[in-house]
Amino acid sequence: MWLHVEVTSRCNAWCPSCPRNLNGYGLANFTPKDLDPSVLKSVIEQYNITSVQMCGNLGDPCAATNIDQHLDICTNISRLQIHTNGSLRKPDWWAALAHKFAHLEQFDVWFAIDGLEDTHSYYRQGTDWNRIIKNAKNFIQAGGSAVWQFIPFKHNEHQIMDCMSMSQDMGFKRFEFVKNARYKSKAYDYKTGKEIDIQPWHKDDSFNRIHDIKQTVETKNCMHLSIPSIFLSAEGVVSPCCYMPNLPLSNVDIAAEFSNNNYRNICIKNCG
Repeated sequence: MWLHVEVTSRCNAWCPSCPRNLNGYGLANFTPKDLDPSVLKSVIEQYNITSVQMCGNLGDPCAATNIDQHLDICTNISRLQIHTNGSLRKPDWWAALAHKFAHLEQFDVWFAIDGLEDTHSYYRQGTDWNRIIKNAKNFIQAGGSAVWQFIPFKHNEHQIMDCMSMSQDMGFKRFEFVKNARYKSKAYDYKTGKEIDIQPWHKDDSFNRIHDIKQTVETKNCMHLSIPSIFLSAEGVVSPCCYMPNLPLSNVDIAAEFSNNNYRNICIKNCG
């Protein structure tokens, strides 16, 4: 079974569609918190977890003040996946990370890079594209397996092929589109509060030459819909799904829900 864990609700980015902020400007009504590493250790042992995904709803794993403690706890699992905007920590830290988990059966870091230098931070507000690229290079050159994660928007769709090419040149393992990307009717500059124009990509016919690209982006992709998994929030609550972080796992019979497909229906209903 996979454990989807939110090791922190802290983040340096101000992405307008993220629930941690108010469409990009101002923090939502919650207090940023780091998960207690002892809770992660306890959950891994209690549920015999062999695979961990560090992602979450609100934070970036690398923003956790105790991220290294969490990583130490994961050295004995089989598979680890980290989702990050990649603009935090120093390049040497990323190289050390690659070495630290070289022994795992599978270890991937998903870097969220939504365009080239001139478009990336239009949505990923507060991040530094050049620092991300430098961190990713150090990670890959140290033997790390990296995935370039891309959300297509109107403002970056013209750079899809260039980003794909760059990902190959840098040695990324894969180039992945975010599926079922969410768009808000309003988006604001994280510094000034001024409205900014962020729109969905056009998906015009010129992209048909990319293998099934439109279907890939538009199909829902949620680990809780496809594989047995549970979610651990930064608050330390274990729940059946990241979209139901306040529903304790003790209230849900996971095995029964998977067997009769109710679990999938619950997730679909809550995922929108």
